Amino acid sequence: MERGKDLSIREVISINRDFYQTLKSGISEIVSGEKEKMLSRRLTLPLEYPDFRDLFQLFGNICLYNRNQNKNFEIDNYNEPIIEQLYLYATNNPSFGGDLGKGILLQGKYGCGKTLVLETYSLLHNHAVKKFSLNRPLLTFIKSVELQEQIMRQSAWMFVHRPLIIDEFGRESKTVQDYGNIVRPVSELLSLRSDTGTLTHGTTNFTLETLSSEDFYGSMIGDRLKMMFNFITMKGESRRC
Repeated sequence: MERGKDLSIREVISINRDFYQTLKSGISEIVSGEKEKMLSRRLTLPLEYPDFRDLFQLFGNICLYNRNQNKNFEIDNYNEPIIEQLYLYATNNPSFGGDLGKGILLQGKYGCGKTLVLETYSLLHNHAVKKFSLNRPLLTFIKSVELQEQIMRQSAWMFVHRPLIIDEFGRESKTVQDYGNIVRPVSELLSLRSDTGTLTHGTTNFTLETLSSEDFYGSMIGDRLKMMFNFITMKGESRRC
């Protein structure tokens, strides 16, 4: 009886071990698949910094021409540290001064060049994707006010899975009347994008503390912003003249 009982225990242990190993093997495959999905959301540019810098300047010129400004994009002591960080980010370099899994939120004073820098980055990124027919999503550059208007006309779900660069983040109205109901379109979108891990970039004149205040997005969304963004400050005064 004892021998039979011991054999039964061994069988149970063996079955449990096989069950555990099977589950663990399956989980490893799932983790590997999720990591591949994360990588597929990002475009890693195979460039050295001097080439990236040169391309950045050329696409910066295009941005200025699109604004009907007949002048060249200048790289100086204020914007070059940001461009260097964008290079490290775009090449998936571990020397990047933040979390490569998060987006970038450029902070700074009005007119210091935040919008121009990220718009230039989006042009470079999208040109590479289209020129080489890469299986990577394009970056949609959109002002927060326009984004809110489009959410109201369509729905937040239209923008949940699309990589975005939200310009002038925090400038839009925080609440909107919708058939008598008060809604928070951008807050809802940020919450959804945070849940799905969709890559989001942006520019803002406000600090995280201000964005997290009740006059803006509130503490709950503010906490999600810390999960979504690398907050990078761009120094300098207004370049507008």
